[in-house]
Amino acid sequence: MSLHDKYPAYGERGPTDLRLGISLAIIATIFMVLRVYVRLRVNKFGTTALIWSLVAWLFTAITQVFGILSVLHGLGNHITLIIKVGQLHNFLLFTWITVFFFNLAIPTGKVAVAAFLIEMNGQGNPRIRKSLIAVAALNIVLNIPQVLMVWFQCSPVDALWDPLRQDQCDHRKSVYYTYFVGAIAALSDFYLAIVPIHMLVPLKIDRKLKWGLSFLMGCGIFAGVAAIVRTWAAKFILTEDSSYGVGTLFLWGEVEEWVVLITMSIPPVWPLFRPFTTRFIKSNFSRTPGPDYKYNYGYKRPGYSSTAVASPMSPNFPPPMITTTINISSAKDGATTIIPSETGSRISDERTPHDILDKNSNAQGGWVELGKVPDKYRRTRSPAQ
Repeated sequence: MSLHDKYPAYGERGPTDLRLGISLAIIATIFMVLRVYVRLRVNKFGTTALIWSLVAWLFTAITQVFGILSVLHGLGNHITLIIKVGQLHNFLLFTWITVFFFNLAIPTGKVAVAAFLIEMNGQGNPRIRKSLIAVAALNIVLNIPQVLMVWFQCSPVDALWDPLRQDQCDHRKSVYYTYFVGAIAALSDFYLAIVPIHMLVPLKIDRKLKWGLSFLMGCGIFAGVAAIVRTWAAKFILTEDSSYGVGTLFLWGEVEEWVVLITMSIPPVWPLFRPFTTRFIKSNFSRTPGPDYKYNYGYKRPGYSSTAVASPMSPNFPPPMITTTINISSAKDGATTIIPSETGSRISDERTPHDILDKNSNAQGGWVELGKVPDKYRRTRSPAQ
């Protein structure tokens, strides 16, 4: 028996909403499982962000479940057919429950992204930290009325899902407020997608790695686009064929919810994918002639006698390549920050960087590290230097 036979109100835009929502939910759930695995087995970084992410995933999963029930009972189909097959009560009930949990999931997802970026930034840029806190707080505060309005559109409340008492409901205030909150949500998505790119671009790391991570973390822009479309689609709630038009709202709402969870999970699970990127991202020792260098690096150049030592003024002697490490280090006060550092440079007593990309390490908070320069190629410094 097909879904159409078992649920006669199922059809039109409903099947597309159903398939897309389930597909994105599976991908997001896999990423969440990987995040938990990385947190338990690989490193200790990002606990607060992970907790917020799990809460956001829970609200989004509940939203998806009730959304599926709404689709099966007519969401995305024409209202005349829903009334004909006697599913209007179920359609109204499941749809408004879906809207309620959706209004909980959206701000929670924004807070989870902000929490991760705050932990990634640490005290490195106070302005970014304050702005992220502001974005998180703004989304929570503005969505509280949105959540409550769901249950105060009708008098009494149960008229919300009673087909015979729909004339006792006024959805206009809720829809108009949705336009305002939706605009804030879209701007938040854009900002949360740009901030990590702003953090990565100035760092002197492998270009492929930099732009690859910037693109993946910047995919939150798609969530912003989805927020704009679903905010525009809120107008269909006020139309006569609301069930059909709201199918568009639900579709883009799914995209916004799940894309936020997926894109925010990419950096935390990076350690698991690093082995698959080694052939694309390499840190090789450079043998290209370079300019004069200040330090005597004290190692042998191939082709020279065993006693030949590099001179600081030798223009043809290749210096060791300076690799850059992106570390999220754990400070004494518990904060974390990205530290672009040079191999061989001193590490401040105030922060101890940790590399989490090696499963055998006891790292606590690193994020991305490039290849290391072999010990024989490291430059030596005197205590005075």
